[in-house]
Amino acid sequence: MIQSIKVAVAALMLLPALSTGPANAFGLGGATRHPEAKTEALFILEKDRSIEPFAHVLFCTRTPAECAGSNGATSIELTREKKRELLEVNRRINNQIAPRNDTADAIGGDEWALAPRSGDCEDYAITKRHVLVSQGWPAAALRLAVAHTSWGEGHLVLVVRTSKGDMVLDNMTNAVRNWRKSGLRWNMIQATGNPRVWYHL
Repeated sequence: MIQSIKVAVAALMLLPALSTGPANAFGLGGATRHPEAKTEALFILEKDRSIEPFAHVLFCTRTPAECAGSNGATSIELTREKKRELLEVNRRINNQIAPRNDTADAIGGDEWALAPRSGDCEDYAITKRHVLVSQGWPAAALRLAVAHTSWGEGHLVLVVRTSKGDMVLDNMTNAVRNWRKSGLRWNMIQATGNPRVWYHL
């Protein structure tokens, strides 16, 4: 009987080690074996080539300077100052443009306009890109992306490639968040350095 109790106590003493050992080993081992996994999760990975949105084709025809290729830096070091600048531009444009959907007489039902008094998500996104480029941000690090909201509505946002990951400037929030924390379902994005080329996500 005493021997059985000793065995039972010894088994109970081993339980914490057995229960925590594998979890800790898995966490440390996973981080050691796949250190790039966390880094890759910060950035959007393009898939196959997509068709350029028709409304973007029209926008580029009217304003070709907004769609010129760029050989500048493809990523920005996200310092505190740069983060503040992103937040300021996002907030300012969100407040500057009154929300309004395109009218039915727009070509294809969708028309993109720079800095209108009122407009929809595309107008916010291209205006933010335009403002950041005018403030010295490299165009190659600023990409438009098509997504869907959590309720299934088509949406366009500006994605900024930074040292801390791909950050999203969205007219639905003044926050600037990593793409994985945006709450969006991603569809396609512009190629780095060439706004006329788009990729599926």
